[in-house]
Amino acid sequence: MIISISGMIGAGKSCFAERLHKHYTTSEILHEFDEEDEVFNTYLNWFYEKKENVEISFQSYMVENYATKFSQKLEEFHKLKKDLKKDHIFLDRLPLELYIFARLSLKNKNKKYLEGYKALFEEVLSKIALPDFAIFLNISFDTFKKRIFERGRESEVNNFEANEDYFKELHKIYLETFKEFATKVNLKYLVIDVDDKNPKEILKEAIDVIESLNSSTVQEFAR
Repeated sequence: MIISISGMIGAGKSCFAERLHKHYTTSEILHEFDEEDEVFNTYLNWFYEKKENVEISFQSYMVENYATKFSQKLEEFHKLKKDLKKDHIFLDRLPLELYIFARLSLKNKNKKYLEGYKALFEEVLSKIALPDFAIFLNISFDTFKKRIFERGRESEVNNFEANEDYFKELHKIYLETFKEFATKVNLKYLVIDVDDKNPKEILKEAIDVIESLNSSTVQEFAR
């Protein structure tokens, strides 16, 4: 199955996807971006520093880069003779979530910017298979802020105060918009509130659901 790990920035998606990948030893994993991706990191710095006229190009880069990596990962998966009926590909973000960032960051631009991005988004994402299931890691804003400073990514920490209103609005709409997308495309998902759970508890909850996906009990877990 293709299973996306979704959630707000700082929710722990990458680490959690790695734990699932380690548990399911025949699985593959696709990270949203590489830590050494100079283009992404440069755009991210410019975005948080509020450089002019970077929003549309940054958002376009994100969706096209993700689509390319997804296609490469799927091709690699099949070359390894793996089968989506019994093996998994874990994505550390649901591709549809990229639209949440674009909708917020472009909201103050001329409406044609968002319309143009939406056309690109829908064209590129039409070539990507929807996940079979999504796991949403839900965190409070206080937990988000704490984790941002704990992981110490300079572009986020150094520009946090200047972007705090943006982060608050993003956090406010994130889960609601995710649910709207999931309903629209008929995607089953599980929301795990992770603030007061340790990594082992979160992993067990997710594995229990994944193991139940092909049984009639899935509705007990999928919302």
